[in-house]
Amino acid sequence: MERSESAGMNPNTGSEQANFGGSVEPESGGITGRVKSVASTVKDKASSLPAIIADGLESGAKALRQNRTAGESASSGSVAIVNDSSIAAVTDTLASGMQSSADWLREADIEKLKSGVEKQVKEHPARSILIALGAGYLIGKAFRR
Repeated sequence: MERSESAGMNPNTGSEQANFGGSVEPESGGITGRVKSVASTVKDKASSLPAIIADGLESGAKALRQNRTAGESASSGSVAIVNDSSIAAVTDTLASGMQSSADWLREADIEKLKSGVEKQVKEHPARSILIALGAGYLIGKAFRR
């Protein structure tokens, strides 16, 4: 069995290059320009994220407090569980925690927070991976519902 000389040869060798759908010109800002544009958009949206989260936490805390006071004023038998003092204490603690988290997010220095997280990841990589996996699992469970 003789083998052909052209068998296994790449037809695009030499000075020819395959073009997959468009020209790539780094000087004209093609793909590089688009990546920079997307990166700046993501950075802008990420900078407003703490305020959005803080607003959500505040509205959640306000809703918990309103539901607790509405439950206390109701006298029907179906709301009897809300009148339990331990549930009221837990609700108040949760609302206070949400409010303090919102305040902290508004006052936090993002660059300082970022450097602190980076330091923790460098010093404790295994723990950081486990925390990230746990947080991802919980977020996934929350969004599935």
